[in-house]
Amino acid sequence: MSFWKSDRGNTQEDVAATVATSAFSNITDSIIDTHSAVKVLAITVTAEIGLFAMFIVSKDKAVDFLAESETDVWLYASIGVFVIGFLTAFAAYRLIANKWRHRNSGTWIWLVSIAAGAANILLFFAILTLEVR
Repeated sequence: MSFWKSDRGNTQEDVAATVATSAFSNITDSIIDTHSAVKVLAITVTAEIGLFAMFIVSKDKAVDFLAESETDVWLYASIGVFVIGFLTAFAAYRLIANKWRHRNSGTWIWLVSIAAGAANILLFFAILTLEVR
C-alpha cells in the first residue's frame, strides 16, 4: 500500500482528478507535429473568438449570470479560460519549436504556456470588470 493512497479506495474526487490529469496529458502529448498543433490551434482560437464575441454582444447578461451564480461557476470559468490560453500557447510554441529548435524548449514550453493561461484569465477578468466608454 502506498503512502498517498487511503484505506477507503478510490473516491469520486480521486477518479475525477485522475481522469482530468489523464485527459490533459493526452492533449499535450498529442501535439507532436505541425498537423496536430494546427488542429489544436483551430479549436482553441475558435473558442477564444467565441468568448470575445459573447462578451462583446452580451457582456451585461454574462456579468449578471456570473454575479448571480455560486462560486463554482467562477472557478470552472477560470479553469476553462486558463486551459484555452494554455493550449493555444502550447500548440503555437510547439509549432514554432518544431521549425526552430532551441535549447531547453521542453522547459520553456511549459513556462510560456502557464504564463499565457494566466494572462488569458487576467484579460477576461479585465473585460468583465472594466467599463469601456
